[in-house]
Amino acid sequence: MSNNETTCELNIAGMDCASCAGKIEKGLKSINGVKDVSVNFGAGKAKVSFNPASVNLEKIKKGIESLGYKVKENEKDEGNKETLDIIRMAVVGILILIGWSGILSPLIRYDIASIIAALIGGYPLVKKAFIDLKTKTITADVFMALGVVAAAIIGEFLSSAVIAFFMLIAEYLDKLTMDKARRALYELIKLSPKSARIVKDGREIEIAIEEIKKGDVVIVRPGERIPVDGRIVEGSSFVNQATITGESMPVEKGSGDEVYSATINDAGLLKIKAIHAGADTTLAKIIHLVEEAESAKAPVQRIADKFAAYFTPAILLIAGLTFLISGNFIYAIAVIVVACPCTVAIATPLAIVAGTGKAARKGIIIKGGIYLEALAKIDTVVMDKTGTITIGEPRITDIKAFAEHNEDEILTMAAAVERYSEHPLSKAIIKKAEDEGIHIPEPQDFQIIPGQGVMARYNGTSVLLGSRELLKGGKVTLTAEIEAYMKAREEEGKTALLISHDSEVCGVIAVSDVVRKESIEAIKEIKDAGIKNIIMLTGDNWRTARAIAGQVGIDNVEAELMPEDKVKKVQELLSKGRKVAMVGDGINDAPALAMADVGIAMGVAGTDVAIEAADVALMRDDWRQIPEAIRIGRKTFGVIKQNLAIGIVFNIIGVSLAATGVLTPMMAAVAHVLPDVIVFANSARVIR
Repeated sequence: MSNNETTCELNIAGMDCASCAGKIEKGLKSINGVKDVSVNFGAGKAKVSFNPASVNLEKIKKGIESLGYKVKENEKDEGNKETLDIIRMAVVGILILIGWSGILSPLIRYDIASIIAALIGGYPLVKKAFIDLKTKTITADVFMALGVVAAAIIGEFLSSAVIAFFMLIAEYLDKLTMDKARRALYELIKLSPKSARIVKDGREIEIAIEEIKKGDVVIVRPGERIPVDGRIVEGSSFVNQATITGESMPVEKGSGDEVYSATINDAGLLKIKAIHAGADTTLAKIIHLVEEAESAKAPVQRIADKFAAYFTPAILLIAGLTFLISGNFIYAIAVIVVACPCTVAIATPLAIVAGTGKAARKGIIIKGGIYLEALAKIDTVVMDKTGTITIGEPRITDIKAFAEHNEDEILTMAAAVERYSEHPLSKAIIKKAEDEGIHIPEPQDFQIIPGQGVMARYNGTSVLLGSRELLKGGKVTLTAEIEAYMKAREEEGKTALLISHDSEVCGVIAVSDVVRKESIEAIKEIKDAGIKNIIMLTGDNWRTARAIAGQVGIDNVEAELMPEDKVKKVQELLSKGRKVAMVGDGINDAPALAMADVGIAMGVAGTDVAIEAADVALMRDDWRQIPEAIRIGRKTFGVIKQNLAIGIVFNIIGVSLAATGVLTPMMAAVAHVLPDVIVFANSARVIR
């Protein structure tokens, strides 16, 4: 964006299909000074870049309103319009009943009631059609207005009123449909707190969210929503993180732990140092991504776009031919009235809005229709091991004592000699000792032996901790029992560390990167979904890779791979026509994630780079979200195909019946509403 441009984002009421978005884009781009326009009808927003020297914001708003839409300042604006629409429908409906039944014929002629109904009901349609024609856009509103006016011209006032009435119903249903689909996003937006209490100069003051700065200490009492992304500096509590991660159970948090905006502090008082606030929080990024996803077209949308491109001229041609062949103008009107382009137009976007919204509530961010469709077609799942199937940090799994020692003695001795080591295996030992409440003694003469282990003096004795080579170099003999125990642990994919003192082996500590407990269940669910081709790619050694794969039920393993090797493996699968989902941590596996049809990054809450890098971002490290994402993709894509079929088949049958005189204009008006209702009900299945 150049220096003389500015960008604004506007909330727009009244958009219920892609043609509305197209009309607004076209209208705003015609204004001098407007450089670029992006309209997201799924979120009901328009982003406008403009030169403030040539055009101001007020003129842009008036441009939108001149197209028949309204710029919302608050939610009440749209609520008033909805009330007016309901009143209008009720009045028109009552007048139609009066005109049809003749119940007030002594007081008023039935055709007068019908004329008034046609005028009140037809006015919004004619107004929209006039605006569309002025902007050289042919939409469904033009068709409907033509039907209303044509019926009135030939004296069919009751038919004209009925057509207008059912068009009002159809428009109202479209709005309800989109509102329901958008509700998940609205709920996310409403979760963000508007103010916060911070500590300043020793006092507690309340300020607006926009005023919070990085480093401010925020106070959050029990039951309140956390207003920032930050780190706890004082207090402990259970925090309900469902809004961000989709977790159903609150998570215990204490000093040093990270927390996210819009999550709920269930218990104690927390003091939190702000890291991100306002538009920079994880919640704000999720909302932005969901909004962007709802505007992104799925490949299947091309079918609807092609259909819509030919629909208008085709209907006008059929209506003209119907009149020429039958000589009956009413048949031609019925053809125009029954035609329903909106059903096909909303078939895909409606399902995408519903699918992405549902996924977001579960802590799964799917970045657009293209990835929902790709998820539905996945037949191969490729995954990294470390940090994906496993937790990504070594933990002690077994402690075996020899020579009349016990496990506590072995762990105490090991923690003492490892106290000042920075090796990841050392950290696992120290953590285990701390978890067990063991006091870690001070070692003497600490020394690292590169590639082998460590040595130190403890309680006046020389202690070695490390590999076979370390102990053999120290003249320590390994018995057959010890060798058998180590071999058994190594066959399980674990690293076995020997510990000795005074030239005698006193124990073996087995350390391993632990498998995530949900991964076994989730991989079984993926297989049950019909995806049999599951492959683990890892840079680890073959022995460990096979052991981990065996634990989680994966048959295909590729080990000792460099990052570029993983990319080559994904490329190879794609070249064979496979539809590949790659699961990784979102950073280390970025090249392979980008290469796959769908890149799925795990545990990205609070990680900006990972959220941006992935096609599907899982907000927590829970493998069960992967089959859930696939299920949502399949269900959404299935609904899209059904919606498109409903719209296309309905139009073919409806136009055929109207052209042959089976449907009158009134019947056509009733029939016009039916596919919208069906598509709405069908798309609602995704939301449930």
